[in-house]
Amino acid sequence: MFKRVGLIVGAVLLSTLLLGYVFRLPLLQWAIAPELKKAGITLSCLDFSITSELNIHADKVCVNYQNQQLQLTGITANTKRVDIENAVLTVNSLPKSDNANQLAKNLDLALPLNRPLINIKQLVVKSNELNKPLRISILEPELNKFNVSGDINASAILTANKVSGQFEINDTLLKQVINTKNTLIADFNFNTQQAFSFDGIKFELNGGISSQFTHTYEFSHTNQQCQINVLTTGKLTTHFNLNSQALMFNTDLLNNKINLTPSCTELIPPSEYAGFISKQVPLNWQLKLPQSIRLESSELRVPVINLVSVGDKQFYILITDTTLNIKSPLEDLQTTLSAQINTPDINNISVNAQLAGTAIKGNYVVMLDGLPEFAPATANGLSLSGHFNISEFIDSKPIGLINAKLTLNSVDAFDIRAVQYQGDLTAKMDKQLNAEVALTQQLKSAEYKEFKVTDISNTLTANANLGVGELFADLTAKTNIKAVNSPDIKLNNIKVESTGLQSRALKATHHAFINDVELVINHHMSSQSHPFEVIIPEQSALSLNAFISQFETLAQLTEGEFNGYISGDINLQNALFNIGISHTSALYNDYLASDLNSVFSGEYNSGKLNVKPTTFNLNEFRAGAVVKAIEGQWQVNNNTALINDVKGSVFGGEFSLDSYTVGKPNQVANVKFENIDASKLVTLDDKSGIVLTGRLAGSLPVHFDSGKIEIIDGSLFSQGTGNLKITNNAAFDSVMQQQQELQPVLGLLTNLDIQKLNSSVALKNDGWLKLGVNLQGYNKQEQQQVNFNYNHEENVFTLLRALRLSDEITQKVEQQYSQKGN
Repeated sequence: MFKRVGLIVGAVLLSTLLLGYVFRLPLLQWAIAPELKKAGITLSCLDFSITSELNIHADKVCVNYQNQQLQLTGITANTKRVDIENAVLTVNSLPKSDNANQLAKNLDLALPLNRPLINIKQLVVKSNELNKPLRISILEPELNKFNVSGDINASAILTANKVSGQFEINDTLLKQVINTKNTLIADFNFNTQQAFSFDGIKFELNGGISSQFTHTYEFSHTNQQCQINVLTTGKLTTHFNLNSQALMFNTDLLNNKINLTPSCTELIPPSEYAGFISKQVPLNWQLKLPQSIRLESSELRVPVINLVSVGDKQFYILITDTTLNIKSPLEDLQTTLSAQINTPDINNISVNAQLAGTAIKGNYVVMLDGLPEFAPATANGLSLSGHFNISEFIDSKPIGLINAKLTLNSVDAFDIRAVQYQGDLTAKMDKQLNAEVALTQQLKSAEYKEFKVTDISNTLTANANLGVGELFADLTAKTNIKAVNSPDIKLNNIKVESTGLQSRALKATHHAFINDVELVINHHMSSQSHPFEVIIPEQSALSLNAFISQFETLAQLTEGEFNGYISGDINLQNALFNIGISHTSALYNDYLASDLNSVFSGEYNSGKLNVKPTTFNLNEFRAGAVVKAIEGQWQVNNNTALINDVKGSVFGGEFSLDSYTVGKPNQVANVKFENIDASKLVTLDDKSGIVLTGRLAGSLPVHFDSGKIEIIDGSLFSQGTGNLKITNNAAFDSVMQQQQELQPVLGLLTNLDIQKLNSSVALKNDGWLKLGVNLQGYNKQEQQQVNFNYNHEENVFTLLRALRLSDEITQKVEQQYSQKGN
């Protein structure tokens, strides 16, 4: 009975065990799947068996956790060890979770005191981010101590509240597994050994690193290559906080060197200044990083970066207080920059700037002994300084201001030498895009060939709106020049006030005073033409004395007015003009011309000056003899001035001049006299005791020969009858006493009625006048006809000079203007 019962019970138990083993997979999934699901783990496959050694052997286990897939094959487990032949981990992007904002907690692992040791012969990690799968082996020689070998060599220790260890990694692995199209990674070599720790919240790395980045640039325009080598060695510490998402690097113990090959200067675009820049650029640099670099919530903070050159070309670049949002780096960037440059060719360049987003402000200084070789000028003692404050300069038109102050001890350019130049430029623009540029300049002196300009000051202001539409700029300027000197002319006290409008062409007006002469100049400058007009308002002619005295020191204007209008085109080198002179008087030494009037017009074209035939009137000319009511014509034909048809009144009669060409070396001008009052002619010397009445006429051919003036074959003759009386003439009386035999003849001349008078006239260049006189008449007292020939010589220049000195009117004018001159 018991035997039967035992058999039945045994059969039931065996059947139960057999059914449990046959249906082990569904029974195990039914038992543990709900518990795994609570942890977010899905068990998708499981197949195990019990070996003869009572080990559990699983052919395959499939587990999914947050979209990450783990497949284990060839698993053998017992109370001592768990050996896994192969494991494949497929890493995918994490799904969105409602618990994404849940804070991490410190590790509190419930580690059993005894459990089987784990050994994974091969773990293959797959990901779309990897160029090829990562293969490693994991061995646990002691409880909670793991060694990793394969593509990554590492060790780790697991405790209840921390995971720690160390690993080694180099560029070879990264180049094999990282999936990137960046070709620069091929030029990157590094090796690092890092210790790590993780407590559930904070992850830390600490270890040494050695890296080298070497990249070669090919030049398209040359066969040379530029090689850049960046070498970093030292200790790097990394901190990451899961809750704050703060990543911090301790980089102050890193030594960073940047080296360039000399051929790298070929990267500078070919230009006239490329050679100068290549001489200034250092090839060796040292980069110093701060104690900590922090990245938190997309905000990167770098306290300080120091880039220093190595060698005699001293570059010192300091970047401090840098913060930026890595999602929008340009918009949120804030930093402070300080740079100083000293090279054998550059005394000093310093720049200080503060950058906040799209705004930057700062100041700068540049000091040079002279200009670089490529500059089209040479200078001594250059100093450039200024400040700036600009916003919205990225992807927009900048708003703010830029200031520059330039000083030069001396500068030579384009045959111009300038001394002690100072310039101050300020450019600014507001949100409405209203721009203003103001330039103030001062210059002690400037020389161009034979011209020298002293004490120059200038201010220029330009205003424009840079918005949509055609650009228009309003210009205003003021210029003051103390003096402009040249061998030919000197100008003083030049003042110019200018206004203008710049669009496609420049339209400007200049109100100028030059030696107190007032001018208004309008011009319109474009690429095709440059028309202009000069308006000379009616003004006192006395202001012209400053010009006249430079060409003839003995000449000056004493009264009068002048005005004018000139128009033309500078590009075409032509102009039309109309000039008026009214009531103008002039003094030359002791010659006085009074009340000159003339209005003339003409043209200048291709270097040729032409003035239309113009009438002039001169009320009086005092040259010892007084000439009145002078009228004539003058003109200029192809730069040659001609005076013709001159008429006037002298000695109670009239005279005329046919023509005279100014500046012509050899010519003859014919002067004719009509109805001259003989009494006025002879009484030029009022002490002579000779009285002559009647009317005279004559013709005087005046010869001009290379600066010499002579009268040759001139003639003088009487018009009608006249009378000659001689009383108390010392020379005449002396001849009568010395030559008594001539007394009867000479006595007839003391009171002679002249019937006819003829005389030849010759004047030498030295002023000696020779007269060959033939006198025919009748002496009533002696009842005798007289025919008398007489030769007379006298220096007429001396006579006229004596008469001019005795001219009271001329004396008064000379005294008046000599006092003004003093």
